[in-house]
Amino acid sequence: MRPRIPFPRRLLHAGLLAALLAGTLAGVLALGGCAELRSALRMQDGSLSAVPAGEYRLDPEHCSVVFSVDHLGFSRPIMRFDRMQATLQWPAGGAAGASVQASVQTDSVDTNVPLLDQELRSPAMLDVARHPTLRLRAQGWHPTSARRGDVTGVLMLGRARVPLVLQVRFNGYGVDPVTGVATLGFSARGSFSRDQLGLKAWPGLVGDTVHLHIEAEFLAARPGQRAG
Repeated sequence: MRPRIPFPRRLLHAGLLAALLAGTLAGVLALGGCAELRSALRMQDGSLSAVPAGEYRLDPEHCSVVFSVDHLGFSRPIMRFDRMQATLQWPAGGAAGASVQASVQTDSVDTNVPLLDQELRSPAMLDVARHPTLRLRAQGWHPTSARRGDVTGVLMLGRARVPLVLQVRFNGYGVDPVTGVATLGFSARGSFSRDQLGLKAWPGLVGDTVHLHIEAEFLAARPGQRAG
């Protein structure tokens, strides 16, 4: 039988320490690489003056229109529309003269409750057969800070009209590193009276104020392309 040769503990500890240090260094370098990657992917310019004049269309894959109303004082459930389109006109004069025309397909309302969806689409509420779209027209930019401003517009459902002021945050302008398309993004919030828009059903059960939240990315329209 061969005699056992004891392995020096100091050498073992030194090896473990070296491995630990090597792993830590690799992790730091990897994090640094991720930081560089994140920096490369985030090339937005936060200045409104950076946006070139032109026509922009809503990116249907990177937008959302959600809303909520009070339910008997117990909650304010979140609902949404799933199909929408919009065109943004950005003049040479900048944000002050910018305008947007947008619409959502009323039959795309989605509450995650099929029975409620049917009720909202019925003649008692949205009446989607007569009013297939809910439209928004808005223009101008009234700055409240470097990247925030108020945009005034009007919502239209059939013949009904209701004023709407959106508190908008400009998220930035830049070239999408994945698509190579010039893109600008906004987040907006506002509220309006559903009664004024002709949606009068369920008084007392459902609140009158509709709270709206919009997330939208707009893409530079290519020459000859129909935006929106």
